[in-house]
Amino acid sequence: MTLRLALALLLGGVLVACSSEPSGETLESVAAKLPPIYDPTSLSGQAIPNSDLPPEGTRSLFDHLVAQNGALPYPFEDVVDWLASLDKDGKRPTTVLVPHGRSLQKGKSSFADPRVILTADITPPDSAASHAPIYKGRLFLGFVDNAEEIEVLSYNEAAGRFEFQLVKDYCKGCTPRIVYAQRNVCLTCHQNAAGIFPVRPWQETNASPEIAARIAEALPERASYGGAPLSVKLESPETIDNNTDISNIIPLAQRIWLDGCGAGDIGATCRQLLLRQALSFAIAPGRYDADNSESQILREHFARNWPERGVALPDNNLLNRDPLQDDLYAGGVWAGLKRALFGRSETTTAGGGDKLADFDALPPLPSELDPLTLRQPQRIISSDELDGVYALAQLFVPSDLERLEAQANYKLEAILAAVEHPALAPITDAKPFRRMATTDALLTALGAKSTPIHWGMNITEMSPPIFEGEPVLELAEGSQLKPFETYCFGCHRGNPNAKLNFMAGADEAAVLDNIQNADKVREVLDYERYLGSKKANTLMPPAGSWQRDKLDAELSEGQDPLTAMREQVPSLFEF
Repeated sequence: MTLRLALALLLGGVLVACSSEPSGETLESVAAKLPPIYDPTSLSGQAIPNSDLPPEGTRSLFDHLVAQNGALPYPFEDVVDWLASLDKDGKRPTTVLVPHGRSLQKGKSSFADPRVILTADITPPDSAASHAPIYKGRLFLGFVDNAEEIEVLSYNEAAGRFEFQLVKDYCKGCTPRIVYAQRNVCLTCHQNAAGIFPVRPWQETNASPEIAARIAEALPERASYGGAPLSVKLESPETIDNNTDISNIIPLAQRIWLDGCGAGDIGATCRQLLLRQALSFAIAPGRYDADNSESQILREHFARNWPERGVALPDNNLLNRDPLQDDLYAGGVWAGLKRALFGRSETTTAGGGDKLADFDALPPLPSELDPLTLRQPQRIISSDELDGVYALAQLFVPSDLERLEAQANYKLEAILAAVEHPALAPITDAKPFRRMATTDALLTALGAKSTPIHWGMNITEMSPPIFEGEPVLELAEGSQLKPFETYCFGCHRGNPNAKLNFMAGADEAAVLDNIQNADKVREVLDYERYLGSKKANTLMPPAGSWQRDKLDAELSEGQDPLTAMREQVPSLFEF
């Protein structure tokens, strides 16, 4: 008997004892059950709805970023560079590689095509004129090239919730679509409605020497993949873990702000007290007394409205998993024996059809490692605890507090007194807590003649959000829109910026009509006039894009898609 066969037989015995059988439930059936933190009848459930699309008049941080940038960069390396350019010191966002993880993309990833997980732990430049956006703990991306998809989790401050989005068809030659995902499907794993990540030592990631070595073996002569280093130190997954902890506190703060205080005038008074205590802690944490007289009154208010079952702090931590070990248990005894004898195949296990069906077809994980398994809360918070004070304090950033202190001549009591000013009445209504609006109202109450500009694009200047299930525009054979699809749709169809979304439309006729009504389309395609001039940078597609490279190659080969496109739009001199 060979050593390998003996090992396989030994492993087979272990597999019989330890393999995890499928539960029989599909992902959609799990998604039909809301996680325990959701109570649609609660005040927070009504003020922060569990809808797939963001509440009307609100958009995600990711949408605002893409709209302001004008387009989503491609390839993913350029996304990493773009986010680094938003940091005041050019610091790159933290990334890790996960070849065999637990996300919906797991069937598409491998050592040769690992999933890139990114947290935007970046700090924007200081600005005296505008509020600074917050990225840390509020923006996460997951990308698998083979899946041609980016998973996006980003905060929606106006709605008081995280949004789940997908960038579908994210590939060269494709028209990417930024869509809102089926929220309940995302909540099957993100049971906290925020970020999740494994606990140390993060053996799924390329912080593990064994994982990093396997990735390097599959990607010879490369130092990075998707803008991420092939090997990282433990501080990288630790940073992502810490940022998911930050994200986990935000929904908690919103639930206590609403459910802990309740509705009506009594609820507004409670929120006044909660805000005063949060500001007191945020500005002077070393001097904060958790047993001060006002905090005792706050506890009494909490006791009147606190949910009977308490307020849960969800568990955003997944157990550490070593995919090189637990892979032996996936799929049962015979699958484990096959891998023990012949090694793991690097071909993808999921098909190319429906993503949820592909996910259900994959071998199940042991229940304790499966993110679909219901996780018990980290703890249940009672009405006599002040977690809401500390959680709410975290929603402010240093620049907010510095502005308030400067306006109040560095007198804490003046800031706390401002909370009772009439300007704060809309803030303490039974609505989600909004950091920028709250800071503005406090500055106004303190006598400021003007308030900082709100970061982000005006919602009225953004195109409507798109849901994942909305149909894709299928062009007929020989359609006049074909060259526009190739060279223009990537930036001008489905763009969150309404001004740049002028190739939107439900059918070919509507899209063509929109193009024909866009005055500048012909001008930006007028290569004969502008190429080589000072206005060359206005030509589209933009220089450096794969669309421009393709266009240049076709023009050099004697093909002329420009004329066909220009014929569809009005002449510059038509009256």
